[in-house]
Amino acid sequence: MRPRIEFFLLITGISHLHAQGRDVDVVYGRWYNGNQSSSYELRVGGFVAQALIHDSLGRHRAFYGAGWQLHALRRRSTFGPYAIAGVSLGLSTDTTKQALAALWSAGAGLEWRPVQWIAVGVEAQYRFQDVGPRGFWRATRGSRDGISGAIGLSLAVGSGPRHEAREQPLQPSNITGSAKDIVQTALAVLGTPYEWGGTAENGFDCSGLIQYAYARHGIRLPRTSHDQAHAGSLVTPIIEALQPGDILLFSAQPGGGVTHVGMYVGEHTFIHSSNAGVGLSRLEAQDSDGAWWVERWVGARRVVQ
Repeated sequence: MRPRIEFFLLITGISHLHAQGRDVDVVYGRWYNGNQSSSYELRVGGFVAQALIHDSLGRHRAFYGAGWQLHALRRRSTFGPYAIAGVSLGLSTDTTKQALAALWSAGAGLEWRPVQWIAVGVEAQYRFQDVGPRGFWRATRGSRDGISGAIGLSLAVGSGPRHEAREQPLQPSNITGSAKDIVQTALAVLGTPYEWGGTAENGFDCSGLIQYAYARHGIRLPRTSHDQAHAGSLVTPIIEALQPGDILLFSAQPGGGVTHVGMYVGEHTFIHSSNAGVGLSRLEAQDSDGAWWVERWVGARRVVQ
């Protein structure tokens, strides 16, 4: 029999974007039990398109709709779990009838991001198709439900701050404070290329640079940006409260989880390792590049008092 295609559009309520651009997720899965459909999803930032393809019943039994999908705890670490939930409204078709319906889903996933711009993951969700709709708590005999499983690939694309067309900020003329030697150690490796997992002078990732600079002065820090976000003591996230050596915490999306770290070196400037390598950036709303970082700055930690 002709394959059945179910297509619906979902708008995500929470989608943590990567600090260097927008995530595009391609997801393939299977909806078991009551539906027996193969699922294909394309998620672009806050927009999600999905096609569910039945193996035997043809287009006469399908669901088409749009709604909201929430993701929480994604992109907080290199490897970790996240939660997912959503509901969409649309048209349910069967061999003899059509009806308004809602599709509810909730579940969890596990994501591994080996480099800053790519991730792979698996998801498991419970899906319930509520024909009527009357609410998922008032299921009818013919309601379709079941567990779905999926695998996905995520790529970070789009625009982050552009460094290649502008001059690097100048180093502070006078570095002060008890962490000035740590700052000098970080500044000494300016220009070092970016390397995922790098913690040495042949290549650094963002948290590797911070760990390296502190380790050279006998201070041991956690390895990942997520864990470094809990090191030391909390600093009020305003420029005037910062001291050289403070760890700056950035989120891929304003208000989201920590996905990038840098070190404040003074005079509204910080050092960090991004895709372009170890360099300096401004933390200043009046600067076009600095405004991008200010918008995504979510906190600061002080390790050396």
